[in-house]
Amino acid sequence: MKKWFIPLLLVLMLGACVNEEETVVEETDRALPDAVTDVYADYQAALESGDAEALASIDYAGRLTEIPATGAVTRQLSPGEIYKSWVNEEGDVAFLVHEMIDEEGNPLPNRLSKVAVKEGDEWSLVITPAALPKDVIAEVGELLIGVQANEYGVNAEANARLAEIPEDEAGPIYDQVNAQTDYMALEADNNVFLLMAETLTVEENQTIMTDYFKAYETWYTGNEETLRKAAATENPVEYIEVLDPLKTKLEEAIDGFDEQLVDPSFG
Repeated sequence: MKKWFIPLLLVLMLGACVNEEETVVEETDRALPDAVTDVYADYQAALESGDAEALASIDYAGRLTEIPATGAVTRQLSPGEIYKSWVNEEGDVAFLVHEMIDEEGNPLPNRLSKVAVKEGDEWSLVITPAALPKDVIAEVGELLIGVQANEYGVNAEANARLAEIPEDEAGPIYDQVNAQTDYMALEADNNVFLLMAETLTVEENQTIMTDYFKAYETWYTGNEETLRKAAATENPVEYIEVLDPLKTKLEEAIDGFDEQLVDPSFG
């Protein structure tokens, strides 16, 4: 039986780049601006209904959002409550970790995250892969210093609930959960920020990661037809099979970036 695991493409690649010494920081809690809460509520409504136009209006990249909109409806999942948020001192960059829920309203084991960026008076969410500027990458890195990915990226209670399912009943359920997990291929992998934390505070790494995000965006925009096909695939096993070659292409697109990163203890 396939157990759930953190669905991050760069776990093995980037995990070694995190400083092994635990960083102790005094965390400052800043209230999430109401405007960000409103944008997140718009994201929930748009994804739940499959409204690509509404999603595009709040997406940082602002294009191709019909793909995740369709995929969420097909996968029978929608965004749940915000679990944790961080806001920078200037109040123009935020990072949200949120639940994903199934059609019955149960939280899934995997949480997703979103970068929120304020440009002028408007906030947007990084929903589809986007070329992020260095200053945004740096701000998120500062926000997440000392944050442990496993503490926030996994809903332990939901994971434990699935683990209690009798094995003879678990197969189809895990197929569905794994398909929902792989849904991340249709949204930006913002969870990579959780993995990297203070690695992103090194200026050299910020430059490298701007190229990483450009490569991720190019993969996304260059595979629109296949992504659309995956999003419309209802059977969870077939869905994962359709995504496999796409994930291989993504791994090829981002190959080598991890080798360029500088350990923050030497940056």
